[in-house]
Amino acid sequence: MPYRRLTTVLGIAAASASVFVLGIAPAQADGNVFRAYNALTSPTAETEFAQDGEILTALDMKKDGHGTAAQWRYNSSSATHSYYNGNGYAVPKNWDLSFAEGATLQIRVCLQDTSNGTPYSCGGWEYAKA
Repeated sequence: MPYRRLTTVLGIAAASASVFVLGIAPAQADGNVFRAYNALTSPTAETEFAQDGEILTALDMKKDGHGTAAQWRYNSSSATHSYYNGNGYAVPKNWDLSFAEGATLQIRVCLQDTSNGTPYSCGGWEYAKA
C-alpha cells in the first residue's frame, strides 16, 4: 500500500510539474520577425514585420541616395499600404501597426526617392502573420 501511495504522489507531482513548465514556456517568446528584400542578390533595401508588437520597419542598406518604402497588404489584396523612409543609409524607420490576431499579410520593400515619389525596384511579396 505505501508503494502505491508513493507512486500516485510521484505521478501527480510529475504531471503538475510538466503542466507548470509547459504553461510558462511560450513556443516563441519574442514572436516572429518576417523579412523582405528588394533583390535576391545584393539587396539595397529591407523591410521587416515583427509579429510581437506588429512593427513594420524600412531600412536603407546602401549609400546610393535612394530612400526606401516598406509596403504591406492583406493576403493577395490589391490595396497596398506604403510607408516611406528617407532617413538615409542604415537608419531604420518603424511604424506601429495594428492587425487582428493571426491575420495573414504580405510585405515587400521598394526604393523611393521622396516622400511623395513612386516606389520602384520592389522585391517580391513575402508572407507575414500578425
